[in-house]
Amino acid sequence: LGMSHRASSAELAVAAALGGLASGLVVFAACRGRRQKVRRVASTLAPSWRPGEKQPGPRGEVLTFHPDDLQSKYRFFISAYLPRPIALVSSVGEHGVNLAPFSYSGIVNHDPGTVVFSCVDKGKDGGDTLKNVKLTKQFVVHVVSEWFLEAANHTCGNFPPDVDEFDRAGLTPLPSVKVAPPRVAEAALAMECTVDHIIPMTNDTGLVSSTMVVGRVILVHVNSAVFDKDTHTVIPERLRPMARLGGNTYSLLGDIFDLARPKV
Repeated sequence: LGMSHRASSAELAVAAALGGLASGLVVFAACRGRRQKVRRVASTLAPSWRPGEKQPGPRGEVLTFHPDDLQSKYRFFISAYLPRPIALVSSVGEHGVNLAPFSYSGIVNHDPGTVVFSCVDKGKDGGDTLKNVKLTKQFVVHVVSEWFLEAANHTCGNFPPDVDEFDRAGLTPLPSVKVAPPRVAEAALAMECTVDHIIPMTNDTGLVSSTMVVGRVILVHVNSAVFDKDTHTVIPERLRPMARLGGNTYSLLGDIFDLARPKV
């Protein structure tokens, strides 16, 4: 994984702020004051359930809509498909560095590691990020953890193309290794990516409503405090990822548990 690395002064400062990340201690000082603790619990939500037994459904009646009949397709779908991870994407273009969050995002393959995010068209041809990745075919995607949520959210402001969102949000840029866009020092997980596909998505009238960017992960940066060196996996209760819900609503990581796959 190329884990050997000499920390920069910026990384050391961030590690200190997070209460010992550099040494792998699970002490996130910046998380103090959050209302919810992450707990790993012993059982599932229904430990007595047996295969074939009915489980309860929602109360109320089923309402069936064609998407065109909704007041707002955007508001409905972002409030319905939950939770969603937040991809904080850095890119560079002719106006300099750009940093922006996307909740239309996810990981869709492991070999090669492949991530996607979508840029909604708001009359700006997809915005600065899309213009940059079309130009350079590179970006860095970061997982937003709760200790820097407010700063990450600030980058979604409607800033002019020549404004550096790193600076406006108070986030720390670090040089990437294989791509030009810098990475965010405050993020415990960053993935350097090259663009594999850019896919316009059109509505029924033929207009591009969103553009999906498919990126290949070519290098991973993961902080030792959130990384299990024995299993080479990320520890969710240490990463403390934020989830995007509908509107301006977010969610913290709550109780987590293991649920085994069925043996058939």
